[in-house]
Amino acid sequence: MNPEQINTISNYLNCDLSVVPVKKDKRPPMEWKHLQSDPMVAGEVDGYFTDSWGVALICGAVSDGLEIIDFDSHGKQIERIFERFSSDEKAAYIFSRHKVYVEKSPSGGYHVCYTHECDGRRDGNKKLAAWENNESMIETRGEGGYCIVAPTEGYVAIQGSIEELPRLSQQERDYLHDLARTFTSYVKPEGATEVDGTGFENTDPVSWFNWNKDYYAKKLLEDIGWRKLRVDESSGIEYWLRPGKEDDSAHSATWGKKHNALYVFSSSATPFEPSTYYTPFQILVKLKFKGNYRGATEWVITKYFEAEIPYIRVGIKYFKRILKMDRFGIDRVELKIWAKEEIKEDHGRGMVSKIPHFDDFTIVPNNFDYHPVVNNCYNLYREFTHKAVVGKWKWTEILLRHIFGDQYDLGIRYLQILYLHPDRLMPILVLVSRERQTGKTTFVNWLNMIFGDNMANIGPEDLANQFNAPYVASNIIAVEETLIEKDVTIEKIKALATSKFATVNEKHISQYRMPFFGKIILTSNNEDKFARIDQEEIRFFIRKVPLPTVANHNIEKDMVSEIPAFLHYLTSLPPVDWTVDRTGFKPSELENDMLREIKDESRGGMYKNISMKIEQMFLNECSGLMEFHAEPDSLKERFFSRDTRIDAPYIRRVLKNEFGMKPMKVTRFRPFGLDPVERVGRPFLFKRERFTDEDPIQEVPF
Repeated sequence: MNPEQINTISNYLNCDLSVVPVKKDKRPPMEWKHLQSDPMVAGEVDGYFTDSWGVALICGAVSDGLEIIDFDSHGKQIERIFERFSSDEKAAYIFSRHKVYVEKSPSGGYHVCYTHECDGRRDGNKKLAAWENNESMIETRGEGGYCIVAPTEGYVAIQGSIEELPRLSQQERDYLHDLARTFTSYVKPEGATEVDGTGFENTDPVSWFNWNKDYYAKKLLEDIGWRKLRVDESSGIEYWLRPGKEDDSAHSATWGKKHNALYVFSSSATPFEPSTYYTPFQILVKLKFKGNYRGATEWVITKYFEAEIPYIRVGIKYFKRILKMDRFGIDRVELKIWAKEEIKEDHGRGMVSKIPHFDDFTIVPNNFDYHPVVNNCYNLYREFTHKAVVGKWKWTEILLRHIFGDQYDLGIRYLQILYLHPDRLMPILVLVSRERQTGKTTFVNWLNMIFGDNMANIGPEDLANQFNAPYVASNIIAVEETLIEKDVTIEKIKALATSKFATVNEKHISQYRMPFFGKIILTSNNEDKFARIDQEEIRFFIRKVPLPTVANHNIEKDMVSEIPAFLHYLTSLPPVDWTVDRTGFKPSELENDMLREIKDESRGGMYKNISMKIEQMFLNECSGLMEFHAEPDSLKERFFSRDTRIDAPYIRRVLKNEFGMKPMKVTRFRPFGLDPVERVGRPFLFKRERFTDEDPIQEVPF
């Protein structure tokens, strides 16, 4: 491409649009999947586009919600269709009001380009209308798709500018889609029943997938190395080349020669047989489910028909998926046990046979390659809804630096693992502060907004409850306003933090066991007494959160808008070094003053009693000594002679187990350096530096 064209492409990048070069066969000359979430930078344009035939815009969230309606001629009179479409009164108003970008392609087709508002997941490519033979007439290019545009040779702008794409409301965008559907010339097969514009009853998932998800099957082919070489513009037949073959002059299969299917004639296209047709669903079965027809069927039902059939059967029990809004305003999907007879009463006997059934529950956490069904087990982990997009995250950084302070880099690593490696064990994160409104709750709310149904908020009382179903299936478990007074509860938390499996206890359901990946987050206003932590404990990452120095009462709203940018930042970081520890953190990295203070406060009463008395010895009678020896009998005689509950063996256990001290070999010594009479035994050595910061003021001669 020439310098002027390359300059235009650089401008597209500056307008937050992701681009990819294409060859004359309309395919990228490179692996481009990463550009769906991480656009190239302006400095890379020359290297990618100097020898390129054309440029394509990548649609979806990475390009600020770009969607393109493609009017494809397939050798037919698309101009008449587009003229009727664009002259519709409301469509004409939308085009005029927003200056919607329209261009004409070399084949006579049209592209209508815009961005649009979206409350949930963005749509992928969708067929809106078809010609008589079901070839695409009008379709969208959405999330995961791309479309060739000017300044590619032959593509001419008719209205508007790519550099100033308008933003349509959801209602305006939906109107254009609905209008496009009215132009279809395709007559559906006899017996097919239209449901919500899909063309077929939702009770036939295989046929529905074959008619509506051919692009998904083609993506599966591309993922294993198949390439679409070209498209015959007159017939719409696509020519495909198998993996491992580089000769672009030949092809290994066709798509569309007979119905909407792949015809393979190559004998070297494993796992496909030669001289055989494969529908999109058969491709799904072969490539994604390794021949498991039932698993593929259940996957289609679960993924695409969940809204129509809110029930599932797991084992012999029926459940209904219901939405419940939590205190953060987030709709949570909850499974409620449901009676089979009630389903029949509400929907008729036929509904029961349509309900997808699974062998068991499981949890397989993955924020990038999500599977709702795994080995015919219903995955309780929910699909991650956010998409990583380049951008700024000013308020997010302000809060994270406030929360993690001088351990900010550790905090970023913690969040990187939460997002990229949800299947990993992690330290127990604890946020403490005596003051209110320090940002602890804001941080927890923000995590809820990121991880949605995969995070649970509970209280300490829930941990003590025998029914753990409300949280045990969650990937992140936040326990707020924590004051854990019972050792059994803190032991349960520590056990959860390292468990690989959990036994689920739920009312009215038999116990069942499944994988556990929970990460524990505790918040508390009891700085040094929220729980008892032993000296040897290495599972806690504790942060004392101060009062904020920057005020922003809308920070949660600002941080929500920054989530895509922050996720993109996490994906750009160097990989976590798992050689240091299975959690990604060395115990020494998690050490800080707050952890040490809590560990000291967690010590037993006898430890504190002995520490105080030894400190007084160094400040008074032994004020000139750097160290002295004493054995349990001497401590008993001097400090606890009147307390019958304390004996020498108990003192010895405290010195060994809580102080971590070891008795010396048999030797002669004077107890406390004061007794004129030497004893023979195995005393402990007490050093001044451990018990007081004050220097000795005199020497005691002997």
